[in-house]
Amino acid sequence: MKRNDLWFIGSMLVLGLAALLGFKLYERATDAGTAYAQVFYQDELILKIDLDSREYQLYDTEYRDRINVDYAADGIFYVPGTTTTGTADASGIVGIKLLVADGKISVVYQESPKDICEYQAPTDSSLFPLVCLPNELVITIQTNLAPDQFVPDVIME
Repeated sequence: MKRNDLWFIGSMLVLGLAALLGFKLYERATDAGTAYAQVFYQDELILKIDLDSREYQLYDTEYRDRINVDYAADGIFYVPGTTTTGTADASGIVGIKLLVADGKISVVYQESPKDICEYQAPTDSSLFPLVCLPNELVITIQTNLAPDQFVPDVIME
């Protein structure tokens, strides 16, 4: 093996280690911890959903019996709504249909004037909550990190 070959192998090894360290530092800086969707109905926390594992926690409220989590394994949750009361989606279940997929949550079915709640993009950011005012529903995103450890994922002007 020639001396130039050893220099080349050594420099590639150092470069690879530096790249690995750089990727690890970037990953650590952008990590926001486990994301949870907190579902509020009429200003009361009724449901908390882990956006990665789809595990959920129902809260003991007067609306508990109106929350359907039968399809939670598929990422589908039904929650009550003020204007979504007497109609059902294609599955026949009454309520606002939430979908958790790819680590994000979205409203995929509800009844309200102009159905504007369904047009909001799926979110996994605490900076972009889902707000459905006609149905008095708000979905916020929280992480398990303390506020001083959190690195925002978007800066708005």
